Amino acid sequence: MQIARSAALFGALIGCYAPVAREGAPCESSRQCPTPQRCVLGACSLSEATPVDAAVEPPDAMVDARSPPDAMLLACSTAGLACNGGTLTMFSCGGNCWVRCTANATRSAANNACAGWMGALGQIDDATENSCVTAHIGAEEWLGLTQSNTAATPGTGWTWNGVTPVVYTHWASGKPDDADNVESGEEQCAAINPDGTWDDQNCAGVAHFLCERPQL
Repeated sequence: MQIARSAALFGALIGCYAPVAREGAPCESSRQCPTPQRCVLGACSLSEATPVDAAVEPPDAMVDARSPPDAMLLACSTAGLACNGGTLTMFSCGGNCWVRCTANATRSAANNACAGWMGALGQIDDATENSCVTAHIGAEEWLGLTQSNTAATPGTGWTWNGVTPVVYTHWASGKPDDADNVESGEEQCAAINPDGTWDDQNCAGVAHFLCERPQL
């Protein structure tokens, strides 16, 4: 009888016993560790290190190393700008450095000259900048305005240097017209007149030109 009671008591104790993970016991999450231990680096621990099941910082909070750097800032200078015998005049408008070349050049040649100077053909973003540029010119000058070859009408498809959408415009009356008000790819480039108005022109024609770049 005594043996039976002992066996029953032993069985009850076994039923109530639940092993508790000791510190250092392997784990996959903190639920497998007794309070106040947590699962740290695959083992139950009382340390304050970040548990393996803690929330991970979302990717969008990280710095994107692929983001392009800001545009290069250079001193305002005429150095490096080929003007083929023309004169160079340097001035500042819209917070950027501008240089005017008085040599006659095709739009393509003017574009290459500006690129060699680490800049681009001038881009005018508002009326204030247009007035500033106008005060420094005395002849027709190439700007960075260019029209897509797929444009359906004279007034569509214009961008700054093939990249930036055009927001502000100051076209001369009736311009752009592609010469005859029918889009046929005749006048895909634009220049600024001495009065500050813009005119679409044949890219193979020649004119003075304006280069622009960010400045220190």
